[in-house]
Amino acid sequence: MTSDIIEIVLMGIWLTIPAYVANPSAVLFGGGTPMDFGKSLKSGERILGDGKTWRGFFGGTGSGIIIGLIQIASSSPIDEDHFGFGKFPDFIVIIVILAFGALIGDVLGSFVKRRLGIKRGKKAPILDQYDFLMGAWLLILIFKTQWFLDHFIIWPATLALITVIILTPFLHRGVNVLGYKMGKKDVPW
Repeated sequence: MTSDIIEIVLMGIWLTIPAYVANPSAVLFGGGTPMDFGKSLKSGERILGDGKTWRGFFGGTGSGIIIGLIQIASSSPIDEDHFGFGKFPDFIVIIVILAFGALIGDVLGSFVKRRLGIKRGKKAPILDQYDFLMGAWLLILIFKTQWFLDHFIIWPATLALITVIILTPFLHRGVNVLGYKMGKKDVPW
């Protein structure tokens, strides 16, 4: 029983890796043309700000997809279900949705922060830690509903969901501190 719980928890983390990689990779690839093209709303506030760029968006999404494909390749000789990602072509769709959804969530989080008057680089607890994860999960729920239910919602898979929710702020903080020390982020949060 304990080994089953550990397996479920580890699978939840494993299946979240494409989203976990996509989000910080956007910072590494960032720079260039802002996604909002420097435009502001009538209020005068930028739609997204300079921190969300096309290069970062596609670089982050691509990184998440590449890592997901590496996960598939590493699981191929061992498990034809690829440790939960499913069979071809489903695993491709799932990986793309997770990586793309993570960056959509991050962009929407930035949009919400600007509407709340929170400047770029300022803290927005909960939103900062979970926007990318909510984007990934929302898109996967829309396009691969049963897969999401099977791996994160239906008991005992709920344990995977709970683990990822608990683990995410710690990973987010650690990655942001690393990005700050590397000079890729202005603030360590």
